[in-house]
Amino acid sequence: MSKSTEQAALRADIEQARGELADTVDALAAKTDVKRRVGEKTEQVRGALTERAHDAKAKAGDAVVVARRNPVPVALGAAAVAALVALLVRLLGR
Repeated sequence: MSKSTEQAALRADIEQARGELADTVDALAAKTDVKRRVGEKTEQVRGALTERAHDAKAKAGDAVVVARRNPVPVALGAAAVAALVALLVRLLGR
């Protein structure tokens, strides 16, 4: 191997090591940026909550449609729940 080839190989190794070192420094800097990390986590949680809220709203809308189509079973269910609550209040009130 000639001297110029060895020097070129060493320069390439040095450039690769510099690149890896720069990546490592960037990763460490990102880990220490608490404000940014909190912001990212906040956005993740906000997105998840928004999605769940939309799902809950859709399910509530579906429940209203079912209740309007079948008012008697819904009324019977509500009456049963009311009777159970009244019974619990009486039993626990003693």
